Amino acid sequence: MPRRMTIAGQIERLIESLGGASICDDCITDRLNLSVRSQANVVTRELGHREEYDRAKVSCGQCGALKTAIQIKA
Repeated sequence: MPRRMTIAGQIERLIESLGGASICDDCITDRLNLSVRSQANVVTRELGHREEYDRAKVSCGQCGALKTAIQIKA
């Protein structure tokens, strides 16, 4: 039986696949069909503390809205 990837793993893989483009929690929620935005928020807040990620108020590279978004550092 194949193991399912955790929500955190799916979010991390999505962010990395964007190659440095930013993505907000709302867009992550939509892209991954998560039931509530807070699922994305908990994960991106944690990832934002890691050295390889930037989480800041910027224009989301997906929807264009000015909000807190995360991206992998180049």
